Amino acid sequence: MKFKILSVMCSLVVSCHAFAKEYHVNGANTSKGNGSIENPFQTIAQASKVLKAGDVCYIHEGTYYENISPKNSGTKKKPIIFTRYKDDIVIISATKPIANWEPYSGNIYKANNVNMVLGDGNNVYYNHKKMQIARWPNDSDDNEYSLDAKFIDKTKGTWSMSYISNLEIPNIDWTGGIIHYLGAHSGCSWERAITNYTPNLHRVHFKTLPDKWPFGKTHSPQRLENGHRGIFYLMNKLEVLDAPNEWFYDKQTKTLYFYAPNGEKPTKDIVEVATRSHTAQIYKNHIHVKGLNFFGGMITIKGNHNKITNCMVKHGAEKLITNLNGAALKDAAIQVLEGYHNSIEKCVLEHGTLNGLYLDRDAENTTVKNNIVQYFNTIGIHAHLLNSSGARNKIIRNSFYGSARDGVKVTGDDSEFAYNHVQKCLISGADGGLFYVTGRSIPKNIEVHHNWFHDAYSDDNHAGKKATGIYLDNNAAGYIVHHNVVWDVEWAGLHFNWNAIKNEIYNNTFWNVGKPEEAVINSWVPKRNGVQTNVEDNILYNNFSDVRPWWDSGDGKKYRVDEKEFKGKEADNDFKNNEQYAKRPFLVEEGKLFMPFKDASVIDKGLKIKNITNNTKGKAPDLGAYEFGGQAWVPGVNWTPKHFAWTPGSDYKKLNTSSLK
Repeated sequence: MKFKILSVMCSLVVSCHAFAKEYHVNGANTSKGNGSIENPFQTIAQASKVLKAGDVCYIHEGTYYENISPKNSGTKKKPIIFTRYKDDIVIISATKPIANWEPYSGNIYKANNVNMVLGDGNNVYYNHKKMQIARWPNDSDDNEYSLDAKFIDKTKGTWSMSYISNLEIPNIDWTGGIIHYLGAHSGCSWERAITNYTPNLHRVHFKTLPDKWPFGKTHSPQRLENGHRGIFYLMNKLEVLDAPNEWFYDKQTKTLYFYAPNGEKPTKDIVEVATRSHTAQIYKNHIHVKGLNFFGGMITIKGNHNKITNCMVKHGAEKLITNLNGAALKDAAIQVLEGYHNSIEKCVLEHGTLNGLYLDRDAENTTVKNNIVQYFNTIGIHAHLLNSSGARNKIIRNSFYGSARDGVKVTGDDSEFAYNHVQKCLISGADGGLFYVTGRSIPKNIEVHHNWFHDAYSDDNHAGKKATGIYLDNNAAGYIVHHNVVWDVEWAGLHFNWNAIKNEIYNNTFWNVGKPEEAVINSWVPKRNGVQTNVEDNILYNNFSDVRPWWDSGDGKKYRVDEKEFKGKEADNDFKNNEQYAKRPFLVEEGKLFMPFKDASVIDKGLKIKNITNNTKGKAPDLGAYEFGGQAWVPGVNWTPKHFAWTPGSDYKKLNTSSLK
């Protein structure tokens, strides 16, 4: 009997292994194939139809103009795997190559019978670089973050909520074009279809803006700030196609016009147009995607226990925001819209007008670890390098670089944001932060620790100087912020607004955060019942900074919070054991950055805090983010990208410490 049972069990094991198969895909095959290595499938879609739990799909070298969309789920022990064959370079593209170009005018060429059906998502790529829709004035420096825009006329009668004027606007019929506008407050851009043009007034008209945020009196010509009422440029007319990299699509005749970067006929190099919004839609469970490259479209996950590992996504979320009635879109290079225990690890995400990574509120227990995410939110709305609103998400050891507005946003209950490097944000916007959140005065229990936040300032002269480090904006509550370093920002290291309550700020280092006369901490709070109030019930211990005011508050006119409010009976916040130093008490040399000098005055001067200062090396914790004799921790990715289709930009490795010396 025992022998029979053992025989049956062995048979079951053999049968289970027999069901797990390897399938091969090679677009170079001249037949549809059967999935074997000798006769591979032509398309990934063929494999997706037959893959079952435990199966592996090996994709051979080439570019595949299709979408990874598995039809079945894997299991915990037997996931379905999509991966490259050996070290082959595999690109999954949401584009289509365009050939058969003919001269149009000068250096401009045209291609007929081109179907561009994505509307605001239409794009043209040249050698895998996004080109510029025809515009005035031209993008003179080939940099999407520097807007190369014009100021609107600001005298009475030259602007309204439905038109703007500027005497330099070329006198062509702008009807059907698009206006891109960034207001004087510089917090959020918008785009509108142009409905009419008045030549003698050089005035473009558009549908009346809503009288509500983000428009209203905040992001519209009604707002006069920084000496102007906003900047703009105009797009999408053939008459202004006059510079390298520009294109225009006539949807009536299905004709694409293009001025190639070198001005030559675009035949030697690859020209592609966007044809789909996605490169992968993972709507099943236990799907693993490894070692692939994705171009021109998003990866969307709706499922559980899926993994994206060692992949590169380039130009994943590129679109205009014409007639958007809000301030944000979910579109991202990788977006997890729902599901549990999904993970994104050791990936490179580069270039997008919108978000890099987006984890929606129904995406819980997600792990985002060791990724490079750079050059997103070029369009300047409320988009981010990472936006995470799901509960219990862990964002660990990532490198984030480059955003027109905010850097990262984490608002999901019980989440963790740790050992990340966030830099170079608020490039063309203002009133934001490298770490930016809002809330409802309900504590979220979100831990933000052991991160570097630096380089937040606008590169242009239109924006208000309002770029901060850690921004706990309207009613943010329950953030435990400890052992972070914030430096080289133009507007405070830490910012509270409105009813920001019950936040805990421990052992952070703030250095060179704004002008010397400006405070480390800023708040915007209104008067209530005629009495000036402040944010409440926040705890701030063991932090240090260079010498400057500690705290400014107010509702337009600042008042300075002094030691009496910190310590007196009327204190709104528990502010204790924070110090300032005229000379930096830490090292700036490589491998020891921010570590205290030997005998520095920060050593052993901290208060013990449960679950926060557990790694004390001396008699008491040190002030600030680093412990003398402890680990000289360095945040961000700890691996080198290799074997991708494109060489990643190196900006994520930058470390500007000149202002610290």
